[in-house]
Amino acid sequence: MFGLAVWRLALGLLDRTELSTDEAQYWFWGQTFDFGAYSKPPLIGWITRVSTDLFGQSVAAVRLPSVAFHTATAILILASARRLTPPAVAGLAALLYFVSPAVALGSSLMTTDTPLLLAAALALLAQLRLGEANAAGQRAPGTAVLLGLALGLGLLAKHAMLFWLPGAGIAALLSPRFRPARSDLMLACAVMLAVIAPHLLWLAQHGFITFRHIETITEPTGLSLLRPLRFLAEQFLVAGPITFAALLVALRDKRQAGLAALALAPLLFVLAQGVRGPVLANWAVLYLVPGSILAAQVLLPHRLLVGLALALGLAVSVALPLAKVVGTEAQRPDGRPLLSRYLGHSAVALWAIDAAASNGADVLIARDRDLLADLSWFAAGSGIAIRAVPPDGPPAHHWEMTAAFQPQDGAHPLILLRAGGALPCDDAEPIAETVAPPGFAGGETILLYRLPDPGCLGATASEGEPK
Repeated sequence: MFGLAVWRLALGLLDRTELSTDEAQYWFWGQTFDFGAYSKPPLIGWITRVSTDLFGQSVAAVRLPSVAFHTATAILILASARRLTPPAVAGLAALLYFVSPAVALGSSLMTTDTPLLLAAALALLAQLRLGEANAAGQRAPGTAVLLGLALGLGLLAKHAMLFWLPGAGIAALLSPRFRPARSDLMLACAVMLAVIAPHLLWLAQHGFITFRHIETITEPTGLSLLRPLRFLAEQFLVAGPITFAALLVALRDKRQAGLAALALAPLLFVLAQGVRGPVLANWAVLYLVPGSILAAQVLLPHRLLVGLALALGLAVSVALPLAKVVGTEAQRPDGRPLLSRYLGHSAVALWAIDAAASNGADVLIARDRDLLADLSWFAAGSGIAIRAVPPDGPPAHHWEMTAAFQPQDGAHPLILLRAGGALPCDDAEPIAETVAPPGFAGGETILLYRLPDPGCLGATASEGEPK
């Protein structure tokens, strides 16, 4: 496991890809230590801010914490599993987690799932320690505080941590190993509420905009059995085909009812959502923490299956970071780069920033979230302010909420738009255009306009956040 962590770290330093829109957005959130953001809780922005403050503003610095966090998560899974299973099972559980495709991918990017999984692993270990103390007739206030911190930080990482709470409660009802003393439980809940209270206050002050965003992306689209079935099929890619199959088998074992409750809760919540509306493959990723232990128990007696599971996971774990070093030229059948989401950002943003500087502009305005994320990242320290076209109605992304253009922002703004996009001002004068290279916007024409009268900026349609 240590060798694979070093591989991921070393290849991360050689990574030739660029930040995705989401990663640049998380960095932007971290420029102010607010207790919330448009579409997610604030923790990922704080983590990114600390990392770039320590190691400099670079792609590697943004992604560096992911390797450390997933390694720590695997170690915590090992510690929890040793309390429930023989050492060999515990070791296999940590390895199954560490080489799962979701973790292989997550270790090469910075996503909200990374701190979420670490918080869940810490919560699992703390709950088991509280169960042991309760069984011995003891109280463990220090561990209760640790559980509260883990739950609170998990909720600050991603609201999907809510899926963990009912699973933890059911686990406590089903298994004494997961059952804390009442006083410890109340202390843990109090600490959790104290940790998330500033975030709840931020949400209230901003009209619960994050929950409105969640409501929008989960809006019912008609009953369907195909969506939950597709989601289940995708989990064979999230956890690994052998690991997920073993997890499904392990759910029948009543001896591990506590772990089964923790694994099933997020899966069932997302499956229910899939019946009524859209779902994404990673929405239930929390199950990987208890699920790795359950799968290891089933697989350990079957050496061939263990070898296959680890070999497949290791192959993916080696290939993914390597592809970001030597595979940036690889193409899909349609000719687009295989890693298009992580390419082409600098070319468009730096072109716009250079054009703005040569035209004496002090503000660059854009409508689309991806362009705003790239401009914010690449214009840092340039003296050029980045602003969004003011929205008409509720904001559609973080820049519209926090950085909509105001006349006092600058007297010489330029606006960056995709070809075919509605002009916010009739008198906007085109001054430059470029065609985006292969990548996130490959082949699209991007235009830069001068605004003789910045006060003309009104509301236009805006692209929203991703799901």
